[in-house]
Amino acid sequence: MEKWFKKKHISAESVSAIFIIILISLFIAANFVAGFTWPLFILAMAAGFLLSLVYPRSGVLAIVFLTMVWERFFTLQTFFIGKIEYKIYPLDFLLGGVLIGALVQYVFGRIKIEFKKADWILSGFVVLNIIYFVFSFLILKSNAQLAFSSLKNYAFYSLLYFVTIMLFQKIDDIKRLFRFFLSGAAVIVIFIVIGYVGGEGLWSGYTPLSTSGVRKLAFTHGLYLSLAFFPAMLWLIFRRKDEKMKMKMLHLFLLIWIIGIVGTLMRHLWIAMACTFLLLILFLPKEKKKEMAKLVFKLLMPFAIAGIFIFYIASMNPQSNFSRALEKSSGIVSERAVSLVSSEEDESFSWRSLVWKNAYEDFKSNPIFGIGTGERIYVESKNYKDFIEGRNIHNSYLAVLIQLGVLGIAMLLLFIFLNVRSLLFSKRGGQYDFYKFSILSVLAIYILSIPFQPYLETNLLAIFFWIALGLSRILPEVKS
Repeated sequence: MEKWFKKKHISAESVSAIFIIILISLFIAANFVAGFTWPLFILAMAAGFLLSLVYPRSGVLAIVFLTMVWERFFTLQTFFIGKIEYKIYPLDFLLGGVLIGALVQYVFGRIKIEFKKADWILSGFVVLNIIYFVFSFLILKSNAQLAFSSLKNYAFYSLLYFVTIMLFQKIDDIKRLFRFFLSGAAVIVIFIVIGYVGGEGLWSGYTPLSTSGVRKLAFTHGLYLSLAFFPAMLWLIFRRKDEKMKMKMLHLFLLIWIIGIVGTLMRHLWIAMACTFLLLILFLPKEKKKEMAKLVFKLLMPFAIAGIFIFYIASMNPQSNFSRALEKSSGIVSERAVSLVSSEEDESFSWRSLVWKNAYEDFKSNPIFGIGTGERIYVESKNYKDFIEGRNIHNSYLAVLIQLGVLGIAMLLLFIFLNVRSLLFSKRGGQYDFYKFSILSVLAIYILSIPFQPYLETNLLAIFFWIALGLSRILPEVKS
């Protein structure tokens, strides 16, 4: 068996990752069918933890794939002992094994890493969050559960950055990570089909719309597709000319992913993707800009032809069910797009405006250090009163500023800036540029989207942010 894997160029780490994925997927699927099953839970978590301990890279690969496919059912699945709920997720078991395994390899000299300025800044950010948790819990008597949640999201999951720079120091390892990432995006096609055939996206109810209509794809899956979209495009641009079958498959996936992303009705993702495309056009080498333009034309042509054909059929029989369904669907998408310029009539924009304004009023009392973690913000308007969690104001930049003050947000922004600048101005050409611009595209989507959702306060949204930052830090040092 081992010889067969070597012949097929499949590493032991890939096999271990696939084994973890299968076991945990069986556990999650069993939850839907038969409810929580203790024996399967123990088997899946124990195997996942131990394999991640022995093969830390396998744990990261499994985390990437499982998050993309199962999203909150992998990253936020709790368990009960008696009547007590424990918020230790499957993600935490794998990440725990990865962290310990990577640390052991570092101690025994199998991994070497030289800390840079950005690494020290993130270390300081982690320590700052630990201090805030202790202070908020013991001194301010804040809500312990909320304070711990902020600690976990800002300090624990950000350790994925260090895991990435420790474990992905070879181009083959980064290539393997990309393959698992794009494989996860390919599986999401199943969810797109389910959403359009069934009329509503699976698990889309967790993020209800403020306008009419329903999402054909859950927001989280839409985010993952938007992250995978540009790396897939860039692969076609930097590809080897003889890989025609892969090219055709990726063209097809890109077309389907576009349909899925539109079906999420997530306006900020549309904006982020448009801006990321413009940034790529600006920074790509001159010869690659032409290939990007050709690729965009190839992707738009099928939609243009299909649009003309559909419009013709609808105009031939304007009273048909097909025409009415088409009019309804196009109206929903148009309403979401138009609401970007008429935000005063949109409930989500109004809610954000109200919460951000009240959060800022609380923040002004202590702008340097913020209000602390675990706090709630009182908001009130003519028809609305509520206490909103400081970590859940749907703007991660603002959430960090409000909770951790100017000190916290300055550390975070400087950390991001140093890593992006280092990667952006690194030059090597060839295959390196593919990975460079792919990572930058992922970071661009995040940087542009973070002001609109609690990205850094929700593990299933933040995982790829920290991994991408880790890749941006280590890629300039990776040997071809």
